[in-house]
Amino acid sequence: MRDGPTAGKTFSGPFARIPAALGAFLLPSKAVTDDSADLDAIDELLEAGDLEGARSKLSQATEQGNALKVLRIKLSMYDGSLSPGAAMQRLIQIMRTDANAPRAKELYQEASNSAYQSRQSSVSHSHPPPPTDSEDDS
Repeated sequence: MRDGPTAGKTFSGPFARIPAALGAFLLPSKAVTDDSADLDAIDELLEAGDLEGARSKLSQATEQGNALKVLRIKLSMYDGSLSPGAAMQRLIQIMRTDANAPRAKELYQEASNSAYQSRQSSVSHSHPPPPTDSEDDS
């Protein structure tokens, strides 16, 4: 008797000719959810610099929870496809709907520090100083 996820299953359609023993390799692996163990594993991959590993795990995600959105933002920020400023804007949108979104505040702080260090963000850019009256004008 066969064991495993394809035990006793028959395939139809384009998979009808594939032996059931090979079917186990074709079935999708466990989907990533908002489960904290899955999220922790992805976050560890990101922190270790394994962006491809994290990307692979995130591509398996079937749910679209805020925690997964935050990790996708983190991946995009780490691989350079999303600037820290844009990451901050996306994180603000998430935190407006869920103030306690896992990892959002920490990533926002990291993005803010990164933007400041790279001079992409400055208070003077978003809020220019008011005009001053010089003594020569009076």
